[in-house]
Amino acid sequence: MKRYITLVLIAMTTFGMFSCTKKADLAAIEPNLPSIQLSSLGTQQISPLTIATGNLVLNFGATTTNSTPANFKLEFYAATSATGPITKTVNFPTWTGSDDAAGGHTISYILEPTSYTNTQVYGGTITLKLSTLGLTAGKTYTVKAYAYKQGSATPSTFTTTSLFKVQ
Repeated sequence: MKRYITLVLIAMTTFGMFSCTKKADLAAIEPNLPSIQLSSLGTQQISPLTIATGNLVLNFGATTTNSTPANFKLEFYAATSATGPITKTVNFPTWTGSDDAAGGHTISYILEPTSYTNTQVYGGTITLKLSTLGLTAGKTYTVKAYAYKQGSATPSTFTTTSLFKVQ
């Protein structure tokens, strides 16, 4: 008899654990999300890249919650970390279009699906003309990205060390 009571209790506990569904309370979670956040920065290209004729295609991921993206900036370091002098800075006034120095660089994005009504998830692409970046052959470069939202001078940053090498 004791054995049957134990089996019934185990069955009821198991049923109780797996019979209910839990849904996230989006209204409670969303205020805790960052207003802007870069989540990734990388490339699918294989180094070394050719300076004279090559392009560098960077991919980035980002989110905004209750905010609108403003400008986007990239800094290039001829180092395996984001230290020392900046080799080149590329500024984009918006997340779509060309850089502000007419260097032939472009940025674009698509919005990814999300269940948060006030949150946008961005899958972005940046195409850079290597010949206009002032890079030195034989060096490895680190890239630091800055994403800004409208009305704020404080960016979200993301650094990818030793991202690519040029020849």
